[in-house]
Amino acid sequence: MGLINLLIKHRYGNYGILSYVDLEFALSIGIVLSYDNFFPTTRSITNYDQRFTFNFILTLISLILVILALKNVSFGAGQDFYDGTIITFLQMKGRKMVFLSLYTVDVLIPGIIFILSSLTVFYLASFNAGLVWVLDFISIYLFLTSASYVVTILTKRPFRAFFISVGILLGFMGLKLSQIFTICVYLFFLVLGLFLLIISYYLFKGASI
Repeated sequence: MGLINLLIKHRYGNYGILSYVDLEFALSIGIVLSYDNFFPTTRSITNYDQRFTFNFILTLISLILVILALKNVSFGAGQDFYDGTIITFLQMKGRKMVFLSLYTVDVLIPGIIFILSSLTVFYLASFNAGLVWVLDFISIYLFLTSASYVVTILTKRPFRAFFISVGILLGFMGLKLSQIFTICVYLFFLVLGLFLLIISYYLFKGASI
């Protein structure tokens, strides 16, 4: 936990993860308020129009969170590679623990906070969105952030990694807007995201520092 606490301070400054908690609760509330704007008479999702509207809002919010996560990965881990800060972390722990700590701070903590804050807000607002959206979010989030980790470890350049990661994001959003996504497609990207995570781990283990 010592390395994770150090990384949280290193990434998020004096306010630590609380800044993310505030932001993600605000985004979760924004989902409910935006949906109410389109369907003020219901708090449930029961037909195609309501599902399409909710998915569109969730995609926009997910896009914001993914960009923040890509910033964490590219300008966090990427900068650590570029300026040699990663060596300090490796002196504290082995490569396996450093990678897991980086991924936890850059990707997992923000993602988990968003899911928990959204579930809390939905419950308090009596907003019945089901749980399928969690799979949608995790598959998108995990795939794009894991792809960004692969790019960051390969390039070791923060700006280059960020722009390549944004290019991957734009290509993915083009597929998303084509409305070819089904549960099976989300599961495919979830598995692909896990595969890229494993690849990024082995790349990190073998990377020259």
